[in-house]
Amino acid sequence: MSTLKTNGIVANNGTGPIASLPQSGGSNFQLGPNWGAWEFVSGTDLTVITNLDFTSLAAGYDYQILLQGVSPTTDAQLLYARFSQSASFLSGASDYTDGTTDGSTQIDLCFAITAANDEHLNMELSIPEPNVASRRKKIFGTAAMGRSANNLESFPDNTCGRLDANLNACDGVRLFWASGTWQAVGKAYLFRRRLS
Repeated sequence: MSTLKTNGIVANNGTGPIASLPQSGGSNFQLGPNWGAWEFVSGTDLTVITNLDFTSLAAGYDYQILLQGVSPTTDAQLLYARFSQSASFLSGASDYTDGTTDGSTQIDLCFAITAANDEHLNMELSIPEPNVASRRKKIFGTAAMGRSANNLESFPDNTCGRLDANLNACDGVRLFWASGTWQAVGKAYLFRRRLS
């Protein structure tokens, strides 16, 4: 079962609803959790923490991370990501490639985010089949930052990156700021989609 962990607090839900199609002779056909749609796994209000870890990603699923109204405690920070294998987050000098850097210790996810009270980040990140071996692990998505300065509502940004260290299965994703911690504002959610 997948978990979202912040500051030692773990939030889970069950495996989702399972239902049967009406029987028309023979045995019922069992449907998987939420019939291939995105299934809610967990969510949490953010606290002042250094790392936002999404762990125990199960095989057989795509994953989606939603960040709603989050901010760093230090102004003008980039948001980074790392993958984990066997519960150990990879941070080698050439482990990752993204839209800005080839051969890095992390994936750059978006532009510099401010710490102002009225300027927060919303982001959707997709992680396709992290637990499938023999394939590059990728993370990609879209972000927007609400901002009051100059009457601008948001700065949109697209992001993508991959793990270059190896093709092995991954069981977690870590999000963290270039410097400082997460503010105790906003929420983080984890969803998954069954692949078979």
